[in-house]
Amino acid sequence: MPICDHIAFRVHDLEKTIAFYERLLPARVIARRHGTDLMRSEIAWIEPEGQEGFAIVAIQPTRVRWLMWILHRLVPRQTRSYEHIGLRCESREAVDDRARVAREIGAKVLFAPTYVDEQAGYLFEVVDPDNNSIEWTFGQQFR
Repeated sequence: MPICDHIAFRVHDLEKTIAFYERLLPARVIARRHGTDLMRSEIAWIEPEGQEGFAIVAIQPTRVRWLMWILHRLVPRQTRSYEHIGLRCESREAVDDRARVAREIGAKVLFAPTYVDEQAGYLFEVVDPDNNSIEWTFGQQFR
């Protein structure tokens, strides 16, 4: 059975993105490379603490970095869709702890820690420097 081992998305400022995830998740960079592609992409694999074998892959297309900035700043997130990184926590307190860290680093909160319903559970959502959404949940039911 295939196992999900990464999620990848484009960013306009790789260093800012790395610093954000290192502090908020917490996480660490496990690999980096400079691509030889037409966009001269810079790529970082960021592993959330306690999630060995899974990485957030941030890709900065250096040649069109300004275009990425425009996309992420001017196109509403809802227009781009509701994609997000979802992280399951073991308790409400763990969700609340991520909210505390997010406030400390000045992250933009989309959804304060709240119990939504039996299916969605207790959740908290912020956006990273490129308006990519990160959601922490406790008690979410998919079935």
